[in-house]
Amino acid sequence: MQAQQQVAVDAYTKEAHLNLTPVQVIHRLYSYAILGCKKEDPVLAQRALNELILALDFDHKDIAMGLFRLYNYCKGCIQEHKYPQAIEILEELRATWARAFHTS
Repeated sequence: MQAQQQVAVDAYTKEAHLNLTPVQVIHRLYSYAILGCKKEDPVLAQRALNELILALDFDHKDIAMGLFRLYNYCKGCIQEHKYPQAIEILEELRATWARAFHTS
């Protein structure tokens, strides 16, 4: 019975992720990066940051380059195990994103 419930939960979770808007995806990536830092899991944090970098739109060069530099700085902090510095930046970026697009 429990295995069936887990399959149902996994299917629901996968479906929920597939239905996220691009704005929600970016917000979720910030959350994963922050979670990775809080858990001191460099793999999770770096993967989320890599996805954030891939999502940058360089047609808006000034904004994209600023974010690119911040993301790379965070990646460096993570490599040096300076998780609090990365968390501070990522939480501020996530809050700004949420305010700009009215997400939670």
